This record gives sequence, C-alpha cells and structure tokens, in this order.
Amino acid sequence: MPILRYLRRKWITRRPFPEEWQKTLNDRVPFYPGLSAEIREKLHRRMIVFLDEKLFEGCGGLELTEKMRLVVAAHACLLILEEPSDYYSGLSSILIYPKDYVAPVYEVAPGGVVTEGWEPRSGESWSPGIIVLSWDDVRRDLRNPSDGRNLVWHEFAHQLDYRYGLSAGIDPEGTVEHGSEEDEWTTTLSAAYQRLRRKARRREQDVLDHYGSVSPAECFAVATECFLEKPRLLQKQYPGLYRGLETFYGFDPVLILG
Repeated sequence: MPILRYLRRKWITRRPFPEEWQKTLNDRVPFYPGLSAEIREKLHRRMIVFLDEKLFEGCGGLELTEKMRLVVAAHACLLILEEPSDYYSGLSSILIYPKDYVAPVYEVAPGGVVTEGWEPRSGESWSPGIIVLSWDDVRRDLRNPSDGRNLVWHEFAHQLDYRYGLSAGIDPEGTVEHGSEEDEWTTTLSAAYQRLRRKARRREQDVLDHYGSVSPAECFAVATECFLEKPRLLQKQYPGLYRGLETFYGFDPVLILG
C-alpha cells in the first residue's frame, strides 16, 4: 500500500463518526441497530475510508444524497469488516440509477452465432472498477431485509470474487477444473452450484435464489446475500458452504447480526 494512502487512512479514521450518519444508519439500514458497540465502531472506521476513496455518481436523473451513499457504504463495508486493508482497491466508482436501466448485451452462442441487443438490469459489477445499482431495487431490499435478496451485497460480492478468484476453477457446468481438486472452498462451491442447478431445472424451491444457477460467480454472489439475510437456513441446508463463507468473511452473521 502506498505510504500516503496508509497515512491518510490512519488520519481520517481518527475523526469522530458524525451523529447524523449514525441516525441515518439506525433509521435506514436494517442490520445496523442490532450490531454491538464494538462492531459498530469497526464498521464506522471502514465506512469513513470507503466514502473517502470511492466516487459516487447519480445517473439517469437521480439526485444523489448523502443518505444514499451511507446506505450503500454500510452494506459494502460489512463484507470487509474483517478485511479492511484492501477496501475494494480495484473499485473506483459506484453509479446509481433511479430504477432499472437498459444495458447492451453481446453474446456469442455455440457455433459462433453473435447476438446483440439490450436488456433491463437492476445492477452490475464491471470487472473490476465500477458498480452500477438501481436505487429502487436497493430500497426494495431495505424494506425486505430477510428475503435473501440484497442488490448491494450481490454486486460487491462480485468485486471480491474478481479480486480473489472465489468462483475461479469451476466451469459453467459446475465441474471443478484440473488443478483445483484439492481446494476445499472450490469443491464446496462447485457442489452447491451443481445442487442449485438441479433444483432450478426441476423448479424446486431452495434457500438460494435460482439466479445463482446461472454461473459459479452468480452462485457465490447469491450465497453471500443468503449468508447475511438467511444465515440460519443457509447453515442448515448448506453447512459446508456456510462454513466456507464464514471463514472468508471472518464472522458468523448469526452471532453479529442476530
């Protein structure tokens, strides 16, 4: 880490966390009121650095507010609660639209057939520097904090995946690629992904959203959402996956989130 960045982080984290920021988090972030004083203090320090280093931009006519920035930052920083040194170093900007936006699609099908078009999206994580969010969807998630869906956690989980290769080594069919067989995390995620694919094909309900069956990367992001919103159910249905996520994130959400 560059020495100037290190010194700046040390300096700004000595600032008191503004009372009005705490009020916003208490009123708008569902998990925040249940945090212990120790965890809150740690989250505050992460947020101060995150908000100092990341650029937020309102798009599509959205008037960006401080409260929006705080809501996004709180969710993003919970994921790095125990891994503060990086602060999503590859990420530079968070773009927020008022609602779903239209994005270009370019796909190459088997046989080399190219399909181009447009589709509505609620969020994206561009490797690795930009996250795009729909504020309508973020607000929906705030109103339903236990449904297993959280757009901010989903897209920031992708950023962590880009950095650490958490879904690397698994092909689109769920097979662990040669050389990754001894990696316990990779085999665990592969098994969960294949199980979810089978359930999605049969249209059977699962604690994990069926969107996770699209790819190993989406399975990891969906599992992160569930880990934080439905921890007890995930622990019961996917104990190995739960242990792997607990090891990676460095905390047990049952204990710190209730």
